[in-house]
Amino acid sequence: MDEWYFIAERKIREAMQQGAFDHLEGVGEPLDLRENPYEDASLRMAHRVLKNSGYAPAWIEESKEIDAEFCHLRAHPDNASEEFRRGVRALNQRILIFNLKAPSLSVHKRPFEFS
Repeated sequence: MDEWYFIAERKIREAMQQGAFDHLEGVGEPLDLRENPYEDASLRMAHRVLKNSGYAPAWIEESKEIDAEFCHLRAHPDNASEEFRRGVRALNQRILIFNLKAPSLSVHKRPFEFS
């Protein structure tokens, strides 16, 4: 580790010993996670309206549907049947299209693989 890390750690320890963190606002209370600090500000109000109405952005709804189909295929008793293979191909095609529409790489889905 570099020397800046050790300097920062020492300063934090000194501040803790001096009680600098003892009376901070919100101490002991849960964090307010109602708003996403990384959310695009121009979309924040639209997302809030959707959420309060019981809806979600289309890509989130589609993600839930893909997850349900994924679970359905994993529970399929005969993974050698043509019906199963058609379902896997359709799901993987849907995942590819979803990944093109998803707003971030962190929500991309991996294709369904079977042996």
